[in-house]
Amino acid sequence: MSYLVISRKWRPKNFQEIIGQEHVTAVLQNAIKLNRVAHSYLFSGPRGVGKTTTARVLAKALNCAKGPSPEPCLGCVECDEIAKGSSMDVLEIDGASNRGIEQIRDLRENVKLKPSRAKFKIYIIDEVHMLTEAAFNALLKTLEEPPEHVIFIFATTQPNKIPITILSRCQRFDFKPFALDKIKDKLIQIIKDEKISFEQEAIIAIAEHAEGSLRDAESLLDQLICVNKDKKIDLDLVNDFLGRIESGVIYALVQSLINSDSKTVFITLDSLISEGKELPCILESVIEYFRAILHTKIVASIELILRTSSLDIEKIKKQAEQLSKEELIFILDLLGELQSRMRYACSVRVLIETGFLKICSRSKYQIAAQDTGESAPDLKNRNNFEENPGGYIKKKIKTTAHSQQVIQDTNLSPGIDFQTLGLLWPEILSSLRDSKAVLSSYLAGSCVKSAQGNTVTVHVAVGSDFQRELIDEPGNRKTIEDAISGKLGQRVRLQYIYDKTVAVDKKIKMDDILNNPKLRKISTMFNAKVLKVIPKNNEI
Repeated sequence: MSYLVISRKWRPKNFQEIIGQEHVTAVLQNAIKLNRVAHSYLFSGPRGVGKTTTARVLAKALNCAKGPSPEPCLGCVECDEIAKGSSMDVLEIDGASNRGIEQIRDLRENVKLKPSRAKFKIYIIDEVHMLTEAAFNALLKTLEEPPEHVIFIFATTQPNKIPITILSRCQRFDFKPFALDKIKDKLIQIIKDEKISFEQEAIIAIAEHAEGSLRDAESLLDQLICVNKDKKIDLDLVNDFLGRIESGVIYALVQSLINSDSKTVFITLDSLISEGKELPCILESVIEYFRAILHTKIVASIELILRTSSLDIEKIKKQAEQLSKEELIFILDLLGELQSRMRYACSVRVLIETGFLKICSRSKYQIAAQDTGESAPDLKNRNNFEENPGGYIKKKIKTTAHSQQVIQDTNLSPGIDFQTLGLLWPEILSSLRDSKAVLSSYLAGSCVKSAQGNTVTVHVAVGSDFQRELIDEPGNRKTIEDAISGKLGQRVRLQYIYDKTVAVDKKIKMDDILNNPKLRKISTMFNAKVLKVIPKNNEI
């Protein structure tokens, strides 16, 4: 017999073997007992949580020779054929590759035919959200009033893409991601049956990586068994295979961030990168570790958040004592922002390094009292300060009547790399062409003049007061500041130096154009006459 992968070999054969979805299986079994089986079901949920498997088990229970029964016998011809996928009366259709109206029209014709041997003709349509709008419309009437011998079971990972007219005609069941313990227990059951030795921490690491998908966990276990020649699944093997970072290294990195030891932070980060660890993986590990510290700070327990040895738990509890809740909120908010910016950053490493530096300098941005007993500013009694939920303060400064109110934000990074910004400036202007075409054109030819602290000075040549006012409009200024901040990974303040171009007499400029030797030569060659000169960039 050919080899079966673990996910197929251990696929549940009846309702009793389906784990983690008892809220679904109990209702389906009761419906069969009470003879209240619906004509259409919708199974929705993330990948690898048992939607298609449950659909097959339901088909067995309905078409079993001894049924319909809450549990299929698994011994009759119908149960065997459904398990093998060879049943003439249980048809599995891939919605992604059979999504057109022609396929649905064929289905509408076929549903009229009675089952060849079983009690019901069951259609299981996987990834049903992939059907076209026309296909859904063609399915509507059949779905509303199907023949008595037909049952539809739809499975999808994106129920939001299914028309409400279809949803209203189905009984919907939402499948949940598997809990960590459920996946761990199942993997241990499988690995014991395969007679392979293992470490508990390794199985937990696999279950964590699967993120609620039992099928993903089983597939990963299959790969690890093939990788390991010694027939043992240990934590080192899992970490190497997944590129995970050892908890001890993350502990040291986090401790350096807590201690504001930027030098050690940079050395540790460089070491991890040299070992081939990916930057998104490093950032995610740091986020999960700080999350564990936050949970320890709030509920004094991390057993459900971080699965490590008791020694590591004690270390994390000590780290939680070194940080206030406000600091942790600030740090996690900053790390989350870094994670969302990574996909757009030109240099992810620079983005992460800048963010880590900000964590090391967090004392400059905090307004809450520290664990050392230092009191926070009394914001209610100080009119020139306002509270910001991000964990820092905004100082209001009043300027002249012709200038806008400036907000000095102390949540700023130590400095800006002027050379890097100069290289990025053309790219920043280019990114504005679609959304701010006029602003981008007015800033064409501008350049970064200087960058001191967190203030960026840009030199702009303008031809009119209108052009200058449009560039300096608060909304446009903020757009440029956000674009710069997104590229550098830090907040900036923008100011302009305007160099007004000298106006040229229109008649003189027109005469210069008409007397251009090249233009005169072309007009003579074609016996043409210049009727009108179209101005360039509205110059004349």
